[in-house]
Amino acid sequence: MVIIEAENNILSLKTQLLVNYVFTDQVSSLSLSEITTDFDPIIREIVETREFTAKEGSICVIHNTVGSSIKRVLLLGMGDKKNLDPEKTRNLTGKVVIKSKELAINEFVLVPFMEMDKDHLSAIVEGIKLSDYSFNNYKKDEEGTDLNQVRILIGKDLDTNQNAIRNSSVLSDAVIFTRDVSNLPPNDCSPKVLANFSVKLSENKKTKVRVIEKEELESYGFGGILAVGRGSSSSPKLIVIEYSGSTKNDKPFVIVGKAVTFDTGGISIKPSEKMEEMKYDKCGGCNVIGIMKAVSDLNFDTNVIGIIPAVENMPSGNSYRPGDIIRMYNSKTVEVLNTDAEGRIILGDALAFAVKTFAPRAIIDMATLTGAAIIALGSNVAALVGNNKELVTKILECSNQTGEKIWELPLFEDYKEQLKSSNADMKNIGGRGAGAITAAAFLSNFVDDTPWVHLDIAGTAYNQEGTKEKTYNPKGATGFGIRTIIKYIASHNAE
Repeated sequence: MVIIEAENNILSLKTQLLVNYVFTDQVSSLSLSEITTDFDPIIREIVETREFTAKEGSICVIHNTVGSSIKRVLLLGMGDKKNLDPEKTRNLTGKVVIKSKELAINEFVLVPFMEMDKDHLSAIVEGIKLSDYSFNNYKKDEEGTDLNQVRILIGKDLDTNQNAIRNSSVLSDAVIFTRDVSNLPPNDCSPKVLANFSVKLSENKKTKVRVIEKEELESYGFGGILAVGRGSSSSPKLIVIEYSGSTKNDKPFVIVGKAVTFDTGGISIKPSEKMEEMKYDKCGGCNVIGIMKAVSDLNFDTNVIGIIPAVENMPSGNSYRPGDIIRMYNSKTVEVLNTDAEGRIILGDALAFAVKTFAPRAIIDMATLTGAAIIALGSNVAALVGNNKELVTKILECSNQTGEKIWELPLFEDYKEQLKSSNADMKNIGGRGAGAITAAAFLSNFVDDTPWVHLDIAGTAYNQEGTKEKTYNPKGATGFGIRTIIKYIASHNAE
């Protein structure tokens, strides 16, 4: 895993590759004389002949003479400076990592732009670490060069910037950890395995993990989780991760994530095409593990609870059926019309448990919940529905800063009407219209008046057809939403 450090020793700099961010309005006066004069004549020629114009995303590599301490320079075109934002910095930095691997380079040095602030520094770190990711657990060793080290030249405030680099590295590592778990195939990631990943977090003395097993689920009345998990030979579990960062008795933030380790659709079985992608139906729960890892590794001064209902939805003689009526944890009843609308059922139990047990300050749930969210917003934007304007606004603000695009959908009473049942308190589906919203409307029955936001990450949890390519989101799970939620929690840190 690549290590990123701040560096201010310019005079004796040695590296295989020196990377420079170049804007279009700077290209004519581009010089490396403060670091080395070796490249200035060739840079002038390249600029004069317009071989390099700093067009956004363009790359030019210049080789030095044999035996030189700086072997190559890479010029990275950043385009017009006025269009710069952290997301662009993050994505373009990823191009450098990809190019370094093409050049078989295992380290490089970055010369950041002069106006770089903390947000752009964090974006650089995330761009490096997240674009360096690949999931190759099941492949034989392949030839290639691993990126081991990146140094970022910092002219001043070395300690402050090194701390910012460390924090961004920790957060990126949490996303990488989440991707690794999310990408696991269903034969190697049952609810039990997911619980084992969570238990490892208890090594942090501020974190404790409780796994509620099938027998306890039955005695406590978790009718939804038990019903959905009934068809599988892998027992369902409710994973509870408690992080106590505050010495005061502060109300916690609760993050809930859907973890269906594989979703066949149950009796209402899915089409076979792309069913292999249903290993990603656990991404919401995996995100919660990653969030809790980041919270504990960053040693937040806040109380945070992670809750993961983990099941496998399989067809068998024991499966729950269309027509069944389930009594949920909060005693409300649900008529099952479609067993493939299982995520909302297990989340309903988990949300009701969170409200009753922890009296949360706020609840955020994350789930690959509906194909309707993809139809509405595509595969690059997550849907948000909530019951508290302040919470909704804050999450959207954080998403704008992280580059994880989220769009709010309304929660009118009309949508709740679509869930009315003649035989129970509600149905588990509300028809074809507004499917992403009616799924959220279903969940609203389990949060009472607690400030709550639901994120439907069905389109964004992993790269699929129609996903806009980003260098820092390689093929597979993305860990979408982790950076946004951590930014939200961090805004309340040590209040």
